[in-house]
Amino acid sequence: MKQPDTIPADTLYAYTLFFVALIIVILIATHLRLSIRKKQFLLEKKLQEFFDQWLSSMLLDDFSEGVKVEVPEGLKDTRKNKIARQYAIDQLISTKKSLVGVASRNVVYLYEQLGLKTSSLRKFNSRIWYKKAKGIYELYMMEQKDMKEPVLRYTNSSNEYIRQEAQTAVLAFSGFEGLSFLNKLTRSMNSWQQVKLLEQLEPLDPGYLEPLKNWLRSENNSVVIFALKLAEIYQQYHLKEAVEACLLHPKEKVRTQAIKTLTQTGDEHTAQVLVEKYATETIVNRTAILKALENIATDQQKAFLEKELQSGDTSIQLQTARVIAKCCTNGMAELQHKPGFQQIFLHIKNEMAR
Repeated sequence: MKQPDTIPADTLYAYTLFFVALIIVILIATHLRLSIRKKQFLLEKKLQEFFDQWLSSMLLDDFSEGVKVEVPEGLKDTRKNKIARQYAIDQLISTKKSLVGVASRNVVYLYEQLGLKTSSLRKFNSRIWYKKAKGIYELYMMEQKDMKEPVLRYTNSSNEYIRQEAQTAVLAFSGFEGLSFLNKLTRSMNSWQQVKLLEQLEPLDPGYLEPLKNWLRSENNSVVIFALKLAEIYQQYHLKEAVEACLLHPKEKVRTQAIKTLTQTGDEHTAQVLVEKYATETIVNRTAILKALENIATDQQKAFLEKELQSGDTSIQLQTARVIAKCCTNGMAELQHKPGFQQIFLHIKNEMAR
């Protein structure tokens, strides 16, 4: 009978030594990491006690005369103060978010007087993407408008996070004029970034919308979608024809946004334009058109609506019925007496009663 293979004693001994050594290394590394984190935690706690009190007293001063600020020893630009300076920057940004007017300007003044911009610039000039993105964030939060042109170069960065921070920054520096980065943008803007930019623009006066027509013809689909959203939000009625042209765009998402925008910026002919486009559209955009018609349809579209009401798709029938009930003369009465549509009639009746 063949004996089973066995591991030589010296090999087993070598494996045992290796795993013991590995465990020791892991334990030492874990201990060192915990020690560093504990040291950093204690340092930050000490900083918090000092800096928060110091900051509160400083913000009560009037810096309108350009008062010089004496930099505390623990915040001077040295290697050993790196953690303290980053803590100071983070606290100043956090404080500034809750302040306005003179108090907010005082925070910016302190940031500059403490020489903290130097630390932000180091991060901005770093080749490590997350440091660069952090640097951009700090610079625009502290209103360092002299950095607009250097930051503008990164609005089309290949790194998504750097690109997003740079785009947000130029809007913070220049408002609507900061949208000039759209002229040369070749990278995509995701939906979340578009929402963030629109929120940032919301409280501002829209003084830079002349290029909208060009953005609607951009080769970058996300720029077209963003321009359509701007046209919708800021009621750019004079761009109706340019928006209608987007109904022929090869990308479904662009056409979807064009349908939504036309609902807000179209005229009395828009409903018929959408009806004529309906037959060649995708299921998604057919639904979008019907939802749009709920706000702009008239009796002129009744024949089309009656035809769609006979389609076999329940969701299409329901949405079409909503349009008839809301936009057509005696629409609810017609639905009530239409054979086979009693359930839909009751559903819409309940919706309208809410």
